[in-house]
Amino acid sequence: MSEGYEHPSFEHQPLPRQSYPPQGPRPGAGLAIGSLVCSIAGLIVCAPAAIAGIVMGHIAYARGTATGGAVAVAGFVIGYLGLVVWGIMIPFVLHELIKYGAFG
Repeated sequence: MSEGYEHPSFEHQPLPRQSYPPQGPRPGAGLAIGSLVCSIAGLIVCAPAAIAGIVMGHIAYARGTATGGAVAVAGFVIGYLGLVVWGIMIPFVLHELIKYGAFG
């Protein structure tokens, strides 16, 4: 009669439920995303936004968060690209404005 009986295995017992506090976004990801947004706006709209994106991207990258690292790098790379584009475009635009007498 006791031939088919096995002792219960404690390996397969479910663990008791533990309550963990809710987790929000990781620190640094918001700054990295802000860097990317400012850098894209700086590429399209104006150079000061690109400068803000570069600064925020370097700060987010220096904090070393894994969630925002690649986004921070993308932010300051696009920011530098925006500065280069604006640095090339402003002299051309000023030259054309002077050529057509926009300043007097």
